Amino acid sequence: MFPKKNRISKTEFGELLKKGRAFHSPYFSLLCFKKENKEPKFAFVVSKKVARNAADRNILRRRGFSVLRDISILKEKNKWVGFFGVFFFKKEAKNLNFEDIKKEVKILLEKSGGI
Repeated sequence: MFPKKNRISKTEFGELLKKGRAFHSPYFSLLCFKKENKEPKFAFVVSKKVARNAADRNILRRRGFSVLRDISILKEKNKWVGFFGVFFFKKEAKNLNFEDIKKEVKILLEKSGGI
């Protein structure tokens, strides 16, 4: 699993919803903002409209976190310091494989540019 220090808590999630800036792709939406001198933190949200079954939602979330580990966001500390981001899966993302998810997440992170 993704390290707890790099996952968004419930209190931070509310702040992110208020202050965040949105970026979109056909399969995901990214809501993000920058907070000074903090570890980069991420979350993945999969609604019941996307996947009715809890096991399917968890699989999609785990794939998302695995993608972040693979693209080594946490190793590039200088660029991503203080970056808070939440990825929302859209209905079309349900049938994506791991490589497609990886490509879409990279695209959204490049669009946001580390804000």
